[in-house]
Amino acid sequence: MIGFDGFKRVTCTKLHVAVDGTSLPVSIVMSPANIHDSTKFVDVMESISDFADDSMMEQIVSAYADREYDSKPIRSYIRSRNIIPYIPFRKNSRTADDADKDSYSRTRFVVERFFAWLKNGFHRTGIRCERNAGNYLGLVSIASFLTYCRVLR
Repeated sequence: MIGFDGFKRVTCTKLHVAVDGTSLPVSIVMSPANIHDSTKFVDVMESISDFADDSMMEQIVSAYADREYDSKPIRSYIRSRNIIPYIPFRKNSRTADDADKDSYSRTRFVVERFFAWLKNGFHRTGIRCERNAGNYLGLVSIASFLTYCRVLR
């Protein structure tokens, strides 16, 4: 995956991750760095349902995301799956704020903790050393597995 930075081609990627309440990854999707994060939200959610059965999908009751994921299609997608969205509205949004800001701010660190574990505990995933995107995603998957082993023992 190659992103375009305006003047030269740079190999940059983003990781889009869904984590559970203990900061363990449930779904990881990689994309080029030059696309907006909100375009991959549905892919991350669909990736969860690829590996989880129906009883596990029914256990998902809420979804927390950054302000950049505030859009009507994303909110309607989440609500169609009977999940409560906790996404702060953008400052220029005209809709009423139904998200609980205290609950969002208390749980936002869960995703940040996963990225801290990924970048501090596994050097080759913190700085992308691999040129091939598939190899890099494989390293991230191995690091996620080792994080599971470390947390669940």
